[in-house]
Amino acid sequence: MKQPIPSNGTLPLKVGDRVRIVPEWQDPGDDQYERLVIEVPVDTTRVLIRTLILDMTIQPTEWIEADKLVHLPPITHNL
Repeated sequence: MKQPIPSNGTLPLKVGDRVRIVPEWQDPGDDQYERLVIEVPVDTTRVLIRTLILDMTIQPTEWIEADKLVHLPPITHNL
């Protein structure tokens, strides 16, 4: 069974994971935005990601191969 394994991991990505596009696959400006996995179909290596751009009403999405992504740790808040 195919699984969406990021370039820096061994576990498949899941909905809600924070990711970054691997530098060699980035377009100019890609490093400025946060991205989240929003869909992970069964038996595929691709995921749907949403780019979070605060100024935009509709946030852009794109399908991308998981091995072109880096999994980032979740954000934790210390209160």
